[in-house]
Amino acid sequence: MQKSYDLTQLKVKRRGLLADLPPKDNEPVQVAANLLLDKEAVDFFQQAAAQPNALPYQVQINQLLREIIHSKTS
Repeated sequence: MQKSYDLTQLKVKRRGLLADLPPKDNEPVQVAANLLLDKEAVDFFQQAAAQPNALPYQVQINQLLREIIHSKTS
């Protein structure tokens, strides 16, 4: 084991909200839900997630759903 490590080369992947951002209220940030989606839709997002530096496919689906919600409420 080394006595010191070079942390400048460390790669960090973040998923979801940053840990230092507290939720706005006491409700959970995410809720487990079972959805039946078309295979074509899931395949699309999984292929997009396989690209370099891409977010996981569930995060991409969440972002798209949020965009739709915001466009309907604006």
